[in-house]
Amino acid sequence: MAKFLAMLEIEGGEAHPIPISTMHLSPDRTIIIIDEDEETMYLFIGRDVGLVSRRMAERVTQSIKTYGFKYGNTIIGKNCHNLVIIDEKEIGTSFKEVYQDLIKKIELWETLGKSLVDIEKEKPKPIRKVKTPIKHPLSPEIEEKKEKIEKVEPFRSDISSKIGFVVLKLLDKFPEMFVGKTSKNNAMIIRFEGPQGFLGEVVISNNRKIDIRPNKEFETEFKEILKGIKKESLEYFA
Repeated sequence: MAKFLAMLEIEGGEAHPIPISTMHLSPDRTIIIIDEDEETMYLFIGRDVGLVSRRMAERVTQSIKTYGFKYGNTIIGKNCHNLVIIDEKEIGTSFKEVYQDLIKKIELWETLGKSLVDIEKEKPKPIRKVKTPIKHPLSPEIEEKKEKIEKVEPFRSDISSKIGFVVLKLLDKFPEMFVGKTSKNNAMIIRFEGPQGFLGEVVISNNRKIDIRPNKEFETEFKEILKGIKKESLEYFA
């Protein structure tokens, strides 16, 4: 009987196959790894995944563990009796040390670029070693320019306090709200989710401009909160 290794991503309450790779184990994603060889299913939850998405991922995973996942004409995962949840928020980046064997297995098979592999029939491709280029020392002028480029302006405390004010006011209206932080295109994104679903987000661009983006269903609540902020504070918001 064939034994499969597969990787799925959960989005919008549904799971879909993705190429087997450790690069998908990122803070903003929920990933299922089905290892029929070990009769184990792993659910990876990134540290920036919201509360609603976490609960949804757990339900989807339990469903796949019970009924399996249809991949073409094959049902996979039904024989996985064990479920291991890897919550990056609780164990941080150390999960790579805790689950060394799993990471090694993913790295072994990711060279094929497939989302499903038959462990007993297929053979992983050898990993090509890339020679590290020798770095030549730069001239003092270039080094000085490089240092100026690499310097990052520290996050302004006044901006932090105003965002904190918004978060506290939101918690007054949505006591079960979950706050998550992620980044995209050099911008920091603070997401708000509750049992009602996605509430909205605050986007802080690289030039420290702040943009509050409420979900249309909760625009009224966000407007009330902004009215409570003093006029001088509003200049920081787009």
